[in-house]
Amino acid sequence: MKRRDFLKNIVAGVPVGAALGSVAAAATDVTAEIEELLARTADIWASQDTAALRALWDTDDPEPYYLAAEQDDWFVGWPAINGYLAPEGAAKVFEAIRVRFYNVSARLLAPDLAFAAYWMRTDMKLVFQPKPFGSDNRVSAVFRRKPDGWRYVCYAEAFQSAAIYMQKLYEKNVSPDYQEFFDRVTGAAG
Repeated sequence: MKRRDFLKNIVAGVPVGAALGSVAAAATDVTAEIEELLARTADIWASQDTAALRALWDTDDPEPYYLAAEQDDWFVGWPAINGYLAPEGAAKVFEAIRVRFYNVSARLLAPDLAFAAYWMRTDMKLVFQPKPFGSDNRVSAVFRRKPDGWRYVCYAEAFQSAAIYMQKLYEKNVSPDYQEFFDRVTGAAG
């Protein structure tokens, strides 16, 4: 529901709960719709055909923005984005890459414009590294509704700060049986 319609409903005496309920339903719907686009995005990454990701963007937009977490600066405009997603003649950098998206939250900014914040899990094996590695990155993106569904307009990945990332690694490294030990020692189990 648009903010203007929400205010009209309040003035017209529509119960606030009913008006808020339709706002919540719209937020749920747009989140589900964005999750569908993210599922297609994950499928394309899994296919290893990064050039195909361009089909998920609003190609009518004259100046898209893209910030990959590993890059120093933004890719602005189609030549820059195409050069990143489909570099011609560039050496292959990764052997296999997989991304998954989670904790997606989206909201409408306008009937044809949405913002989403979510997490992206990336697991990959680079050509020049002996072992695969993974990371969890925060992502924010702006999408435009097109006749065939939502499309990216602006996209930014952000690594966690080094301190937060290291803390999470330490927390993940706790032995699986430590909680039982902790509960026994502190009496928290009872």
